Amino acid sequence: MTHVGALRAMERRQVRFVGLAGTSAGALIATLAAAGMSSSEMMDPQTGRTLIDGLRDIDPGIRRTTDLFGNLGWRRIAKLRLAIQRLPTTLAATILLPIATVFGIGWVVAPGNPWLALGTLFCVVLWLVCAGAYILAGMADASRLRDALQELLRRRMFPTEPGRVVRMGDFGVNGRPTLKIVSANLSRHRLHLFSPERTPEMSTADAVVASIALPIVFAPRMIDGDLHMDGGIVSNLPAWPFDEERELDPDALTIAVEVGGSAKPAALGLFNWPPSFFKTALFGAGELNLRASGAAERLVLNSSLDLFDFDMSAERAFREVEDAEKAATVRLDQRLFRRPELYVDACKVTKALVEDVLSSVIPAPGSVRVAVAIMDPGYTMSLRLRFAVGYDDYPDEAMLLPIEGSIVGAAFKERASRLELMPFPEELYLPGPANRVRRRLMREDLEWVFAIPILDEANEATKLVVQIDGNKQLPQSDDVDLALSEIENGVRDFFAAIADRLADLEQENGLE
Repeated sequence: MTHVGALRAMERRQVRFVGLAGTSAGALIATLAAAGMSSSEMMDPQTGRTLIDGLRDIDPGIRRTTDLFGNLGWRRIAKLRLAIQRLPTTLAATILLPIATVFGIGWVVAPGNPWLALGTLFCVVLWLVCAGAYILAGMADASRLRDALQELLRRRMFPTEPGRVVRMGDFGVNGRPTLKIVSANLSRHRLHLFSPERTPEMSTADAVVASIALPIVFAPRMIDGDLHMDGGIVSNLPAWPFDEERELDPDALTIAVEVGGSAKPAALGLFNWPPSFFKTALFGAGELNLRASGAAERLVLNSSLDLFDFDMSAERAFREVEDAEKAATVRLDQRLFRRPELYVDACKVTKALVEDVLSSVIPAPGSVRVAVAIMDPGYTMSLRLRFAVGYDDYPDEAMLLPIEGSIVGAAFKERASRLELMPFPEELYLPGPANRVRRRLMREDLEWVFAIPILDEANEATKLVVQIDGNKQLPQSDDVDLALSEIENGVRDFFAAIADRLADLEQENGLE
C-alpha cells in the first residue's frame, strides 16, 4: 500500500522512470509500474478498484488478497499471526503442555522409571522438529499468484500474443523502463539479482515470486535448481542495482522508497519482540542499501500495517495509500523541488552579491562560482559541493571533498571563515595520494577560495559551508579586505534569513 501511495505521488509530479528495482512487495509494484501499469490501476481510492480486480479477471477464484494464499494457506497464516501475537500462550501450548502431557502419561504408566525423563525429552524434541519443519516449509504456495501475474503482464505488454511469457529481457527496450529484482539465493548463500543484463530469459513472474517468498509465509521458490527466498533478507532497499547507470549519467536521481513502521518506537518486552525482530531483519538495513554512487534520495514512509495484515479491509487499504501519497507528496516536494530551488537561489544571490561587491574594488571580478558544501547522509568525514552556480564548464561540480585537507573542510571544522589565495597551503590543497584524482579535477585557473561556514549556534556545530571561488587575482588591500568582510556578513545574513525555511526542509524523517 505504501509503495503504491509513493508511486501516485511521483506520477502527480510527472517523474519519468528510466529504471525500477524492488525487493519483496516492492518487486511486485516495480514490475507492474515497469510494465506500464499506473498506480490508479493498482489501487484507486476514487473508484474502489484494486489490483485484485485485475487478477480476478484472469482467475475468478481470486476475490480478495487472502485468496492468493489458498484457503488452507491463509488459515495457517492467520493461526501463525495469532500465535505470534500471543507468544507466552503459544510457548506454553507448544512446549510446556506437551512436556507435561508426556511426563504425566509416563508417570502413570511407569512411575519412577529412569527412562521416563529421556523419553519425555525425546518426544518433545521430536515434536519441536516436526513443528519447525512444518513452519519452515511455508504456510502457502505462491503458484497461484505467479500464474495470475504472468498472464496479467502478458496482457499488458503483449496483448496480441497469447501464451507469451514475459521475461526480464523484455524490459529496458521499446521505451519500457529497465527492471531489476532482488532475491536471496539460499542454495548459493548470496544475493541474486534478476535483470535484463544478467537474466534476460528469466520469467518475470518467477523472479517476482522468488523475491516475495517471505520466510514462513510462502514456500521458498526453486529456480534453475537453486532455492530462492524473500530478497529483503539480503537487500530490502535496492538502490545499488543502478550504480552503473548513475555513474554513466551524473544527473540521474534514484528515489528509494522505504517502508517504515509506526513513527513511535514499539513498546517491547521479553515476550512480544518476535514481530519486531522479523521487521528489523527484513527492513532494518535501509541506510546500508542506499550507500550507492550518484544522487540518491531516501523516502521513508511510515505505515501502521503489520507484517501479516493481508486481510485488512478495503477502507483501511485505501487509507494507507492516501496517507502514503500525502506524505510522499510533501516530502518529495520538500527535498526534490523546494529544497534544491531554495539552495540554488541562495547561491545565485550570493554570486550576484560577490560580483557586485568585488567590482567596486577591482576592475573586473572575473568568473565567480558558488556552491554549498554539505555532508551526505551517513557521512562524517567529507563535504559534497552541491546546488552549484557557475560550475557549468568545470569538472569539479558535485565533488566530494575531505574535511581534513581542504579549505572548505578547515572552515567547517574551525567554524570560522577561510580565505586562501594562490598558491594555497599544501596541507589544504588536497594532499596525499587519496586526493590525486580530485587534484586533477580542480579548476585550473583558480586564484582564490573563500569558505564561509553557516553555524548552528544552538548545537554549537557547522550546518554547511558556502564555498566561493574565482579566477581573478585579489590584490591585498584594505579595500579588498572590507569588500570580503561585506561579502561574509551578507552571506551570513542571507542564510540566517532563510534558516527557518531550510530547517523545515532538512528534517530527518522522510527523505534523507
